[in-house]
Amino acid sequence: MDRRIIKEIKTNSFRWINISSLGRVEAEYLRKSFNFETLDIEACLPPLERPNVFLRPKYLFCILLFPYYDRGSRAIKSAEVDFFVTKGALVTVHAGELSPFVNFWNRTAAAGLSSYAGLGELTHKIIDELIKECFPMLKHISRDIDEIEQKIFRGPEKGTIGEILRIKTNIVNFQKTIQSHKAVIRKLMLHGDEFLGVKKLELSFNYLVEETKEIWEALDSYKSTIDALHEANDSLINYRTSDIMRTLTIFSVLIFVVTLIVALFNLNLADNPLYNYEYGWRIVLGVMAAGIIGLLVFFKKKKWF
Repeated sequence: MDRRIIKEIKTNSFRWINISSLGRVEAEYLRKSFNFETLDIEACLPPLERPNVFLRPKYLFCILLFPYYDRGSRAIKSAEVDFFVTKGALVTVHAGELSPFVNFWNRTAAAGLSSYAGLGELTHKIIDELIKECFPMLKHISRDIDEIEQKIFRGPEKGTIGEILRIKTNIVNFQKTIQSHKAVIRKLMLHGDEFLGVKKLELSFNYLVEETKEIWEALDSYKSTIDALHEANDSLINYRTSDIMRTLTIFSVLIFVVTLIVALFNLNLADNPLYNYEYGWRIVLGVMAAGIIGLLVFFKKKKWF
């Protein structure tokens, strides 16, 4: 057994076992030491499972997903944390992507479990720490939206649409990650009293539900805002495109008229009165200027520019 992967903190009454990477050896350890069902252990392996709570005869199994920000791709992704709760132990399984979870484990390992009355309080604290880490990500999304709004109305930029799509994707991924939290925590409150003593901590777990609702409402508001900004950006792009096309059309008409006049007066006909006339080119220029001015006046009256 790799002690770097399987770590333990304990008191006289309960213990917390943390597994940071589940492999064959760790899975066998869970089977032999706790007699967990094979299906539950396999659910801890990739890919991510749907959040849920399962009440087994000798333990409680809970799956929860939490968001984290990948700085390399600037994307919000999901990470899974699995909770096995017996009457004397809490076993957590994760893949190490959630730095708040790792930091909380390190702080707890240094301080010990003496400040926690039982497994219910410890489990609540872990979930609470991970949910609270969602709020800085919400602030980051809010700042991104504010920056996009300023970019849109400051002028067209090539990367604006890409940034909008990135933010929309992050919001959707965030929502997919936490959408089941409220239902799972309530299910944990319903079935977890035997192993967690949830009834004594009802107010604390209800507060977790309120936090998830607050996060969802904020994400819903952000989604509406970024959708509106996306539409505004599309409208501005369409307006600018129409404006450019209108300008190009006016230039095309003017060039066509000038070309037509030149072609007409350039016809090599014997009865062309300007063919041998000394000031014929000036007359042609005058007709061209009159045609251009006339078209510009016409376009102006039509309010085409």
